[in-house]
Amino acid sequence: MDVMEAIPLDWQLVAQTLLYFTSVALGLVIAIPTGVTTDNFGGKCILYGSFDWYNATDFTYKFGSLSTCNFLIYLNVFASIFYALAMGIYHTYALCRKDKTIGTQMWVMPFIFINSVVTVVIFIAACVVSVGFSQWCQHFMTGKEKKANIQSCRDGQSSTWDWKTAHNSKVFAGTYYDYMTVVQTASWVAFFIWLAQFIFSVLRMLRNRWIRLRDTYYDEPPDRTAIVDEEPTA
Repeated sequence: MDVMEAIPLDWQLVAQTLLYFTSVALGLVIAIPTGVTTDNFGGKCILYGSFDWYNATDFTYKFGSLSTCNFLIYLNVFASIFYALAMGIYHTYALCRKDKTIGTQMWVMPFIFINSVVTVVIFIAACVVSVGFSQWCQHFMTGKEKKANIQSCRDGQSSTWDWKTAHNSKVFAGTYYDYMTVVQTASWVAFFIWLAQFIFSVLRMLRNRWIRLRDTYYDEPPDRTAIVDEEPTA
């Protein structure tokens, strides 16, 4: 027996299932490092933070709003982890039905709406991370004007800087650049994954509509009345 006949698959459904589980992984990659970095800075958010350098080694800094980091964490927990995981399981269940027509039996319109909203919000979150972290790094790099020994924002992770003295709080700055770079990259990858998911959902709707129209056309019996009633011409 042919393998493809034994296990019929809707390959578009397979692709959407993989995208949902990829979104779960990306949600974890975004939420965990954001939460760890926030905790490392005493429960404060470094996005949109600023620095005031007094000389080559002495500086103070201000944090951004904690709600910014919370927004990133909660968005990815509820949208990219819980919702995407539920959808991934739902699509996996549909695939286990081993029915090539299962895609036409699944709900589409509600998920097109939800996926479009998630895509837009994920895009906003990616912009927030990029702009917020860029501002933090740009302010840190102003230390070069005071002859600070820094070449990039990553240098702030060095043990050379006394972050605790600078802000009088429990701070561990040894990973902030690496973690937030990962968050920033994963946020943009997540946006493109959700955009692809939205496009697949729209294609699913158009495909299902075409299949229904085709089935309706072929299910209609041919109209033989006119042929039977027509008088012979010869």
